Amino acid sequence: MRFTKTFTAFVAATTLSSAAMAASPNWRFAEGGYTNAEIGRADFDGLDLGATYLLENNIYVTGDYSMLDESGTDLDLLTLGAGYRLPLNSFTDAYFGLNYERAEVENNEDSGYSLNAGVRSMVTEQVELQGELGYYDIVDGDVTVKVGANYYFSPRWAVGASYEKIDDLDITQLNARYTF
Repeated sequence: MRFTKTFTAFVAATTLSSAAMAASPNWRFAEGGYTNAEIGRADFDGLDLGATYLLENNIYVTGDYSMLDESGTDLDLLTLGAGYRLPLNSFTDAYFGLNYERAEVENNEDSGYSLNAGVRSMVTEQVELQGELGYYDIVDGDVTVKVGANYYFSPRWAVGASYEKIDDLDITQLNARYTF
């Protein structure tokens, strides 16, 4: 009987998912990389820089700037915002954010806001997954959907990819991330 209990405990302990051993997602990071934005027939490519910083009481601030080009036409996208992080368990956080948004094509600039809610989870010690729903309003309000993943090849460094859909705008990003 004692052997059976010990064996059962051993099997349970060794088959726990590695997510149970993973830490909560890191909310203090800077990242940069390649961005592709497709709007109708236009296909913009360029660089993206972003950062997020967790303050006290689970409040975070965030910013993202993309400098894109398509055949000599410039598209700049800026997001500045803040939100609230809600830990769901030791490896998954939900979040809710409000952002200022600005889009500029050549000399035409429009600004507005966005709201988002999502989940970030460290499914293993090295893999983070993200899913997000939102509302983006610069000219006409649109629902947004975003998915992403990051692979931490060291405790501080990760590479990742994300895809976001905003009406007829598709944004794909490949980034390198440094956490601090």
